Amino acid sequence: MNLQSNNEKWPACTEWLESGEGLLSVAFLLAVSFVLYWPSLHFGFVWDDLDYIVENYRIQGLSPAHFRAIWESPFSGQYAPLHHTFLAIVYAASGLNPFGYHLAQLLLHAACVGLLYCALKSIESARVALLASLLFAVFPANIETVAWVSETKSTLAFLLFLLSFLAFLRLRSRARWQDGVWCAFFLLLSLLAKINTVVAPAIFLLYDYKQGEPIRRGKAWGLAAFFLVSAIFTGITLYYYSSAGNRAFPDRLIEGILREANTAHRPDSGGYYGGVYVHLLNLPTLLLFYVRTTLFPHPSIWPMIHVDEGLNWAAGITWIALLFSILLLYRSPRDLQFWSLWFIVFLLPVLQIIPNPVWVADRYLYIPVVGAFVLLSKLFFYLSNRRGRLAPRLALQGGIAAVLLAFVWQTHQHLPAWKNEVTLWEDATKTCMPSAFCHARLGKALLRAGHPNLAVREALQALKIRPSPQYWIDLGDAYTSLGTYREGLLAYSTARRIAGPLPLFFWAKVAKTHYLSGDLTNAARVIEAGQRVDANDTSLLLVNGFVQWKQGNREQARQS
Repeated sequence: MNLQSNNEKWPACTEWLESGEGLLSVAFLLAVSFVLYWPSLHFGFVWDDLDYIVENYRIQGLSPAHFRAIWESPFSGQYAPLHHTFLAIVYAASGLNPFGYHLAQLLLHAACVGLLYCALKSIESARVALLASLLFAVFPANIETVAWVSETKSTLAFLLFLLSFLAFLRLRSRARWQDGVWCAFFLLLSLLAKINTVVAPAIFLLYDYKQGEPIRRGKAWGLAAFFLVSAIFTGITLYYYSSAGNRAFPDRLIEGILREANTAHRPDSGGYYGGVYVHLLNLPTLLLFYVRTTLFPHPSIWPMIHVDEGLNWAAGITWIALLFSILLLYRSPRDLQFWSLWFIVFLLPVLQIIPNPVWVADRYLYIPVVGAFVLLSKLFFYLSNRRGRLAPRLALQGGIAAVLLAFVWQTHQHLPAWKNEVTLWEDATKTCMPSAFCHARLGKALLRAGHPNLAVREALQALKIRPSPQYWIDLGDAYTSLGTYREGLLAYSTARRIAGPLPLFFWAKVAKTHYLSGDLTNAARVIEAGQRVDANDTSLLLVNGFVQWKQGNREQARQS
């Protein structure tokens, strides 16, 4: 398709919606999205939701001070102030009721599905746009994004990117500078929600390549401006990431910043496990994981992969396969190249080229998978048009219907795992039994849910796999909650013996256990040791207040 023919078919999204067919298609896609994910409205907060919402003071108000805190500094090593602003607005309406956040997330996802149809309809046939959008709406790996409140940053970023992309298509169609401004504006907002759309200018460039239109001086300056915006945000992200260091991901750091991917070696303490060589060596493996997950999705919060630390025959084969795939792609039609590269380019930020503490995750497919679904849809209709007899066409239609039904069924089956923290990690542990992190997270969830006996079991299993100081602390927490203070103190003592610098909360935990066991003398000694590290630690001050009160020192207790 050349640019001229695309200009002739370009209508505004509103014009499609005014037509009965366009309105019916969008209504159908929205209905599927809402019906499929409706149960998530009754889910609670899980995992990072506690950090992003429950314990995030920034979002718990709409005052100028709250907005300054949101916009002037990063959060966990990431600068995404628009995401936190969005959460603050939801908090103003819903407080700490999870329903409001899940409703907002479902609305964002549904809007992404609808806008995706509009964007695809601009450059592909209506039936390809509809089938690809439907596959996206029911794709099981999207559960992690849609059912997890913390991932509102991903849906918000994708929604804003789609608006930017639609403005870019209008810019190329009508060549009006106002459309370029809108494109840059929505791209900027998308990057302020999450950095994963930083590769958008590359998609714009690839679209021009797809159309076969020469990039003249005006277009080149526009694309350069888009790339400059992305480069600035990449620099900001790397700066905040390096400044936050290991503090940004405390739980993942203790795990070694690596999903225990069948490797017997303990990862480095830095957060960029193995260095550049190991990351580049495993790049084809990471790509293969996402291709496999696209074709055969099996939702899991903690998927496991094998990481090669040195060149071997398996790593060599994956690299040869990648190079052969690049050669095939180079010799392919531009349309096929565009959608294949859409899949790859949107994965680039999470392919370990830039340090990332999480090697693989289902949620990273949320935007890239669109390219795969467009290719599948185009292939389906291409084969359907070539088949003259009825039987082959029915077989093809039955096949795509089976894929859709399988996706719907798998999404329906796995969605309840996100109901609460316990169900989430019970489901995850089925596929990551060798992971100490999975058992530790399940143990913490069970402890919060009031099941200390089961929490002890999971903490012991985590320690059996990896004797980390954090897992000894988790075991101490479980024993203390169970009332077996002696065992709890032994676990804390082991953590202190094998650890380097201890987190501040450690001293308060040990002092609290001594206090509960009735040993006020040792509780006071631990508090004194902890206050030498940080005299203003609130947890220690609180425990000290109880100890002083129990010892009869009423004034010191009040001061503490």
